[in-house]
Amino acid sequence: MKQVSSRHPFPVYLTSGEYIKTIGTQDGYFPDFGHHLAGEMGGIWLHPIKLLDGFWLRVKDKKRDISVWSKADEFINYAWGSEFRYDHGLGHIPISIKRTQFAPELEKGMVVRYELHNYSDQPTELELEMLCRTDLRPVWFSEEIGIQDGQKDSLVAASDWTVMAKDSGNEWYVMVGADMPGVTGQQLNSGDDLIGPEWTAGKGTGLSITSEITLAPGTVYTFYVYIAGSYTSRDDCEATYARLQSHEQLFAEKMEKYELVDSMSHFEVEGESRLNDIFSWVKWNTQWLVQRVDFIGRGLTAGSPHYPWWFGCDNSYSIQGLMTIGDFQLAKDTVDILRRMSWETNGNGRIVHEITTMGAVANPGNTQETAHFIAMIWDMFCWTGDIAFLQENYQICVKGFDWLLQEMDPDQDLFPSGYGIIEISGLNMELIDSAVYTAQAAGALSQISRTLGDTGNADEYEALANRMKTAINDMYWLEGEGLFADAVAPKKDIIPKVDHLVRIAEKHGISGYREYLEGLLGGHEDENADHGWLLNKNWVIVTPMETGIADKEKGRRALERMRTGEFIGDYGTYLSGLYQNEIMTISTGVHAAAEAAYGNADAALDLLQRMMGTFSKALPGSMNEMSPDYGCAVQAWTVYAMAVPLIRHFIGIKPMAHMRTLHIAPLIPTEWVGKKITLKHMRIGDATVDIMLLCNQGTLQADIINSSGYKIVLEWNGHTYISEETQMSITL
Repeated sequence: MKQVSSRHPFPVYLTSGEYIKTIGTQDGYFPDFGHHLAGEMGGIWLHPIKLLDGFWLRVKDKKRDISVWSKADEFINYAWGSEFRYDHGLGHIPISIKRTQFAPELEKGMVVRYELHNYSDQPTELELEMLCRTDLRPVWFSEEIGIQDGQKDSLVAASDWTVMAKDSGNEWYVMVGADMPGVTGQQLNSGDDLIGPEWTAGKGTGLSITSEITLAPGTVYTFYVYIAGSYTSRDDCEATYARLQSHEQLFAEKMEKYELVDSMSHFEVEGESRLNDIFSWVKWNTQWLVQRVDFIGRGLTAGSPHYPWWFGCDNSYSIQGLMTIGDFQLAKDTVDILRRMSWETNGNGRIVHEITTMGAVANPGNTQETAHFIAMIWDMFCWTGDIAFLQENYQICVKGFDWLLQEMDPDQDLFPSGYGIIEISGLNMELIDSAVYTAQAAGALSQISRTLGDTGNADEYEALANRMKTAINDMYWLEGEGLFADAVAPKKDIIPKVDHLVRIAEKHGISGYREYLEGLLGGHEDENADHGWLLNKNWVIVTPMETGIADKEKGRRALERMRTGEFIGDYGTYLSGLYQNEIMTISTGVHAAAEAAYGNADAALDLLQRMMGTFSKALPGSMNEMSPDYGCAVQAWTVYAMAVPLIRHFIGIKPMAHMRTLHIAPLIPTEWVGKKITLKHMRIGDATVDIMLLCNQGTLQADIINSSGYKIVLEWNGHTYISEETQMSITL
């Protein structure tokens, strides 16, 4: 449950509960950084407000007259929190320090424990100063909905061991205090000019607690610091502070929660300890990104530290991963936020792109995510069998599909226009991912309608899905390239975009792009006819295979080409096969899912292994959004990238909870032949299932514990075994 620190040049960490997010660097400091709120994305956040820019401990050896601000030599990351160790960073003061911190899951605050060890053979007289800088301010994009930061933070209350500050314009509070038994000479200080080892921007004030203690040789002195906040009232802040003092119980609850997270869909491959550990960490990382806001709800945010709010696009992937790891409630909670905010903002079924934790919608929605949302709703239902959930989301799915094929498809060619996953300025046309996910959405709506008894509409959606699949394979397929196109458009629509697209390419350091585009344009004389264009070789050209929409032979050829260095780098799949300069976990994960969907287990595992090569590169225990080590240190859609290929494809899970049926069609990579593969406590509907697989010399041994008596349909090498036994052992 721990990972030791990396040596990244700017290593951030995340200490997380469902309310509190603490973001600093692995040396224990809190430098200003970030772009959405320039320099303000770190610190201690109680979304939708920030509480503190940071906190620091100053240690003074009174006899030697040496004073230092402690800076950590080592960082250890745990699933439940963070630990910092200080030794050399304290200079010639003969003590070492261990700082451990965690945020209780359901409290608006955090607990910090300090242990000071006098390792000398002489008593050491210490002066300790615990200093913090407040910065009570709202999350990004709040001003656009009328939420203004007050002019300053001011001290409003102080006692022997606590200080409280308030934003001058809002009922936003932060309270900091310490439990320091045995110290003397304690003093409380505050003031705008009270600054620690780092200058931080903002309208905050400094708060500090100073005390003295003498440590006998070899002794360890322990004290606790509590940080509480509220975005509603002083009483709420004080009540949270009081509860934090029951930190032992809160810590036990935290540990229990993270053990439960790991136990669900517990995946192991014999002899693959690294993969097994990474899978557990991906589940814990996902829990770190859960954000509760009392007046909005609870949902999975996109990433920390740069995107700590909710996204339609990201969650259409991430929720598919949540299904495989059994967190049905988080998936439902997240969908509730997306559905409600989309109705309030758009009212026409369009799914919003970006919702801040203050409830502001920064982007009403790109084309792709409405289609993707519809398909994801059906996927959720297949796992949960929750008919009430399906009914609750049916209307927005129907309306959203109408929006796609009416407002967003003016030429009625079944390909909606607009921006997709790749938000490159100027690429707002009939993009491959929007087309593919709209076809997938039509198939999902057919299934949803049929399940809800709407047979007439189900037949229409099914026919439409088939027409769309045919159209995609006809129009987007580039026979000469052996690839699907990025976009479909007439030449006359591409020509005005050339200069703009060239400027974007040049910003990425790409030369020769104008000549590349001119070569494409020169191949088509008819300026009014629609054509498929390979404008950037964006990774989303793999989506026809991810979804199974590509014809078998076309899918085979496309994957064969995309399996080369043109599209794959050391750490996974390039965002652009033309640029070849950026990789994400999602591009790699979707590519892996596509390879597996077309039966290429070894190619899929190779992609996952490349992606896992980024594990702990920057943040111990995590894979960054951008491979290998930049962007968000923790990214939600990585749960799709890992769990969907492993569970949906390698184990071969196809759930049909509403029919109390579980299909299992394993796809075993060559490296795993002869190794036991286990998946324990996998949820489906109201049941859990344990699965053990062993492939050897072409045969499959499967041991399945099915205590709820679901129908199990096991398929292997053309053989099918069907059983409702609660415990079974089969060899095929």
